[in-house]
Amino acid sequence: MKYLLLALVVLWLLYSPAVRGRLRGQPRHKADSGKPTGRPGNEGGQPAKPAQADRIEPCAHCGVHLPVSEALHDIGGRVYCSEAHRLAGPRV
Repeated sequence: MKYLLLALVVLWLLYSPAVRGRLRGQPRHKADSGKPTGRPGNEGGQPAKPAQADRIEPCAHCGVHLPVSEALHDIGGRVYCSEAHRLAGPRV
């Protein structure tokens, strides 16, 4: 008897609309269906291209690594993590 009950539960799970929808990648609730999936402009279901990685450089004063786009630069082109380190100059 317990195996019959177990078989019915397994069949119910396999054929329930919620489980079938999740296996197909459909949203769980109707409220979720209005949300965009992926990145903006990614229609057609194609995978989004990864964003271009920013180059990482060490601070010339303390050695902390940071993205070049967030760094401060001096006249010589050296990278600094803060204005105080840029004013202090490179560590020798």
